Amino acid sequence: MSRKSFYLNKRGDYWYARLVDPETGAILTAKNTGQTDCDMASAVAGNWVLNGNIPKGRIRKAKQLDEELAHSQLFHYLKTLELTTHDASKIIDILKTRNILDKPKQADKKDFITFLLEFYDYEKSPYVREKLAHGHSIGKRHCHDSIKRIECYWKPVFSNRTLSSITRDELRNFSLSLVDRNLSASTINKIIIAGKVALSWAHREGILAVNPAEKLATFVGRPKVRGILSDEETTKLFQQKWKDERSYIGNLVAATCGLRAGEVLGLRKEDIGLDRLFVRHAWSNLDGLKDPKNGDQRQVPLLPDIREKLLYLANKNPWDDGFISYSTVENQPMDQKFLTKGLYNALKKIGITQEIRMERNIVFHSWRHRYAAKMADLVDARSLGLATGHKTQAMLEHYAAHANENHFNAVMKATQKAFMNA
Repeated sequence: MSRKSFYLNKRGDYWYARLVDPETGAILTAKNTGQTDCDMASAVAGNWVLNGNIPKGRIRKAKQLDEELAHSQLFHYLKTLELTTHDASKIIDILKTRNILDKPKQADKKDFITFLLEFYDYEKSPYVREKLAHGHSIGKRHCHDSIKRIECYWKPVFSNRTLSSITRDELRNFSLSLVDRNLSASTINKIIIAGKVALSWAHREGILAVNPAEKLATFVGRPKVRGILSDEETTKLFQQKWKDERSYIGNLVAATCGLRAGEVLGLRKEDIGLDRLFVRHAWSNLDGLKDPKNGDQRQVPLLPDIREKLLYLANKNPWDDGFISYSTVENQPMDQKFLTKGLYNALKKIGITQEIRMERNIVFHSWRHRYAAKMADLVDARSLGLATGHKTQAMLEHYAAHANENHFNAVMKATQKAFMNA
């Protein structure tokens, strides 16, 4: 049966050609013909096949077709031939002899756990330095948490192992062992990703010839639904006498503006507008003032009464650092524990004990869920996303589920009223 020597497909304005290896039938990487006309593109591709020259890279340097086919056939046979461990070792030895695997020599000697810990060393890591240089966000908190996961979970299993000795089977078995420890899917994924990102980077940098973590499966689970307070409970909560007015006002801001805890702590007097809050920063004990999550500053509507309370608190700050939720130390806000402890104490006063709170999964972040749920039924998704800082429709739909439950409860009450005595 005859086989085409190339295939054409259009990307944007230009036609690309994918040549076919006549021996294996493998289709080679698409190359731009530089033509906007299909017939002209076909002529260019035909000339490549006839003369054996095809473009290479952005500078379009000529490359022999025989060389391209040889590479294609080599990769094809490596994927299809049955190879023993001895065969694989011989291939690696050849690559090392040609000095193609200079960097992997480091992996033969590098302690695996030491590599992981150095990878997340915020001050010294080349990975962190590269991320920051390219304008990507990576915080000290993320690196700190990753190091904790490595020390707690990776180190006991992979101590005294070299970087190059780690295999895919070992990583899979390691991930499955975490399931046996009754950890949530989300927790397991965070643990695995801490090592997976580092191994992928080592492979991209040529330190590892093979990435053992490639396509390592993640785990799927249903996270416990975040509980939210009803309107009646919320009203009663803020009618209570709070021990710390900073905690009281901070919780009010989270409830009516949908801010995260770090964003509440990061608020300064200059962020208070006439009718809005400018969410420009978040506070982390490790990073200090940083950009909000997802890196985007935003504006949220601010109720007049809440504005007055924020200004009142800002004017009580004994320091000249501008923080609204000031602390006893200059140039930093109060600790986040004051926000949560104040909330939990107020919950107890309205009959929501620690046991009930934990069962309902009510935490400080529940204010953000409640805000999004109530707003989801009143404004369009784009407007809500701009106010909350959510990037994806999926997250907004997640919050909207609370609103749907509210609708159901309203219909349920109406049904009971209409038919219970009928």
